Amino acid sequence: FYLFGGVAMVLSFFLGSAPDLGWTLYSPQTSSRFSPFLGFNVGAAALVLLIASVTLSSVNFIVSILKMRAPGLKLKYMSSFTWAMLVTVFMMLYAFPSLLAAVIILFSDRAFGTVYFSSIEGGPLLWNNIFWFFGHPEVYIVLFPAIGLVGDILPTFTRRPLYGSKYIIMSMIAAAVISFMVWGHHMFITGINPQVTKLFTLTTIAVSLPFDVITISMIETLVRAKIRLKAPALFAIGSIALFIIGGITGVFLASVALDTELRGTYFVVAHFHYVMVGGAIMALIGGVYYWFPKMTGKMYDERMARIHFILSFIGFNVLYFPMFLLLDMPRRIFTYPPETGWGGLNSISTVGAFVFGLAQILLFVNIWRSRKLGTPVGPNPWESWTLEWAVSSPPPIHNFETIPTISSDGVVNFSGSTPHGVGDGHASQPAHLSQWPIAIALASFLFLLGLTTSRTPPNLLLLIPGIVVGLGSLYGYGRETFVVQEDENLESWPFQKISRLKLGVWTFLASEVILFGVLIGAYLFVRLNPLTMTWPAVGTVFNIQHGATNTFILLTSSLTVVMAVLTARSGSRTGLIVSLLATLGLGTWFLYNKAIKWEELAVGGIFTSHPLTATSYYITTGVHGIHVFAGLAMIAYLLVNAFRRKYLGGGYTTVQHFGLYWHFVDIVWVFLFPLFYLI
Repeated sequence: FYLFGGVAMVLSFFLGSAPDLGWTLYSPQTSSRFSPFLGFNVGAAALVLLIASVTLSSVNFIVSILKMRAPGLKLKYMSSFTWAMLVTVFMMLYAFPSLLAAVIILFSDRAFGTVYFSSIEGGPLLWNNIFWFFGHPEVYIVLFPAIGLVGDILPTFTRRPLYGSKYIIMSMIAAAVISFMVWGHHMFITGINPQVTKLFTLTTIAVSLPFDVITISMIETLVRAKIRLKAPALFAIGSIALFIIGGITGVFLASVALDTELRGTYFVVAHFHYVMVGGAIMALIGGVYYWFPKMTGKMYDERMARIHFILSFIGFNVLYFPMFLLLDMPRRIFTYPPETGWGGLNSISTVGAFVFGLAQILLFVNIWRSRKLGTPVGPNPWESWTLEWAVSSPPPIHNFETIPTISSDGVVNFSGSTPHGVGDGHASQPAHLSQWPIAIALASFLFLLGLTTSRTPPNLLLLIPGIVVGLGSLYGYGRETFVVQEDENLESWPFQKISRLKLGVWTFLASEVILFGVLIGAYLFVRLNPLTMTWPAVGTVFNIQHGATNTFILLTSSLTVVMAVLTARSGSRTGLIVSLLATLGLGTWFLYNKAIKWEELAVGGIFTSHPLTATSYYITTGVHGIHVFAGLAMIAYLLVNAFRRKYLGGGYTTVQHFGLYWHFVDIVWVFLFPLFYLI
């Protein structure tokens, strides 16, 4: 999905115009009035594929870390990088659904004529709220892996434990939570309520405090240490120094008064890049050097790496520090008259940009040259303590010949069992190796291109192959047999009694809560907006009896799903098939009723008489309807296998996992029914 999302974004450049309005995609510039090109729609499809990739990988990381740790590897013994990745993927799981909701609404406004972002009641403020709920946590999503890397590199090259490691972990968790409460500081100059700006000032200052703890702990690790100044350590220390500058200058922007003057100037550009490039990218480059011997079994050229660091550090500061002094220069301009006095500082920045950019060539030359000519190294050239250095360099595909165990004092030994798929010291064919996932991603790519490369009707030359390939690949994938080994010896607190698959389903549904929460939030934003004209009275537009009937249908379908689980557990094949057929029929009935109501409202002119009401109703119930349709496809898959006598007795858990999804979809409708029909 990540691959095809990138391909779709590149294709958007060749379809009139790519999404060229900056990464914030501010409304109303993104409307079809100001950006009529189809390339913008294809860019939206690319983002949908990217978000699908993010969601799937986040679920995978979370379940793997929480359910598949080596015996004795308690959470407190996990490395800083693993902790940082766990916090990061949790943030991704909750932040990216907000971006998905924004993209869905934006595409609907552009393609179907809805008015969320083109109305005065929604407009730029609605986009700002939805986008920055994703956008500010995204800053820490990029930053936290770098912090975790520095937390692993410093102990290795100082030969001492990371100072206050548990406080660093607690601070990352605290910063992750608070980061979802500060999005409003990006909106200080938009005219939002002054009382609200005070609240976001407090949360913005609060989110900086955990980073103070992290920075101080890392500096303390360096105090009186005999530091080996290898390239990874240089980039890690440089990252800390640059992050301090970026962090301090960011605190200024928490002030409404200062932000009013500095917002939209090059001061913000400098602050942002000192955090994202200085703090994050410099540390990640250090990580490349740190793990290069592990990945290749060869040592890089240390002298060239040090020159790379010196040029990068100097070039970076020459590039971005002058921007702090450009307090009155607006962002996003490419030319200015000489009398402004900005030319000198911009010339200095340009020199720094060339130095910093050209320095990165040394990294790629070093990698290419060292991979062929580098000195061979053993499994642990740095004498580090984390588990990846306990295997050969490069590591075998199965990682460990025997599963390591960790004693109560954190000591590692390798007298454990042989991992699944490993025999006689060699890796067997990797489990679950399949060609179908890439076929499913290709089908999604073709389907979304079919929707976005033509206005009306959709491009059938792409849409139909997408559907055909999708159905075929789903069928092929469904016929494969997967066996998930639940090893009881692995560390899995606090989820010892929950299987990996069930935890995966629950984790996925957690992201779905955010998606529907944001869609409902958008409805409430326009519904409760003081500018909103009188909302249609209860029962005048949406028939209460129709909504109640659909609610009864879905609640009944939840009952039939429960019956399917119970009959599968008891071994009744007939009961399972009948229950699944009943659920399929009820779900189809629900969608049929919904389609009839949609048509009645459209023919009745709801978009003319109540455009904002129609927008909120069609988008919210439409996304819910897609989820119902996906559930029906799952039921069809279950039915095929039920006729083949699967899921009976101990195999009922697959039906149970589907039931969790179906109950969630039903619960969402329980919220939508009163919002649209009764209030």
